[in-house]
Amino acid sequence: MARAYFSHLNYSLGDEDSSVELHALPAGARHVVAVAGSGGRVVPLLARAPRKLTCVDISDTQLALTELRIAALRQLNHADYLGLLGYEAMSIQRRLELLTSLPLSGSARTALEPVRQAVEAGERIVYLGRFEGMLRTLSRFVGLFTGQRGRRMFDQPDVAGQRAWLDTGFPKGAWRLVLLLMGNSAVLNSLLYRGDFPKKNLPGSAFRIYWDIFDRLFRTLPVRSSFFLQLVFFGELRYPEGYPIECDADVFLAAQQAARKSDIEYVRGDIIQHVQEQRDVDFVSLSDVPSFLPPDRERDFLNAMKPGLTPDALVVTRGHLRVASPEVQGYEAVSDRYQDAIAQERTQLWRINFYQRRS
Repeated sequence: MARAYFSHLNYSLGDEDSSVELHALPAGARHVVAVAGSGGRVVPLLARAPRKLTCVDISDTQLALTELRIAALRQLNHADYLGLLGYEAMSIQRRLELLTSLPLSGSARTALEPVRQAVEAGERIVYLGRFEGMLRTLSRFVGLFTGQRGRRMFDQPDVAGQRAWLDTGFPKGAWRLVLLLMGNSAVLNSLLYRGDFPKKNLPGSAFRIYWDIFDRLFRTLPVRSSFFLQLVFFGELRYPEGYPIECDADVFLAAQQAARKSDIEYVRGDIIQHVQEQRDVDFVSLSDVPSFLPPDRERDFLNAMKPGLTPDALVVTRGHLRVASPEVQGYEAVSDRYQDAIAQERTQLWRINFYQRRS
């Protein structure tokens, strides 16, 4: 895997709406293993009260940020949680007080020292990742090209109004230039992946793929409900209805109660290898890890994990411009069961697949 890319804080908010995984995860699972990411994709899984949650990542910094989120979840109330992370306004002094009060491991506190310094300088944690920085840069181009006519999509009263504005008032020519920029792999490599962007294997041009993604978002979901669209157009989150699901009050409370009881472990390493070494895993949230694997491992990752999975265990994968097509012997592809949840996913950046190990 491309360790040069993953050696920094790449995600502080992320680009995944984990409502899909939350919907699919059965309550009271024995052992959930998930890519840590920023922690925002992991926190909602705790709302299903798994007995054990293992957060795995090859980045010490991402693991440390996940540990911070879970420590905050355990210790803070909802308002302080949102304020500390930067979803809501809070004084710098108060953020620093909360950050200092969290019971973090020594290694996590060391890894998060640059985060503490950024908070001290007035930055918000959810915007510190390289990916979020890329979207904030992109938003300036979006504003330059599409202006107020583009942002007026967020003023529409409902999805029907969005469709009407898209057809009659939205600056499609300028938007086309934005998507040509987004669809340029050289630009993505430069801004985010530092040369390690997974090679596209979906049919059609990247421009067409992005055009379809955004057209689907504009025509099917309230745009204010998408944190991804808010970042693209404003470079920040302006509408609470679009906050990620970790911010939902009910999800937060359920996750908090579970976090105080569940066995939570942080593992630096290869998630596929880690699952392989277990014997009790009944749910795996892989994110887009398979997209970064060498071809032989990309084909074989389901088979490699099989020894660690219980009968009927679920494996969830995501792919963006590259989608893995693994060997599925011993599994059943069950994505159709979750199509409603996938259709409501608020970024629409992902092809999401579910595989269930046969009993």
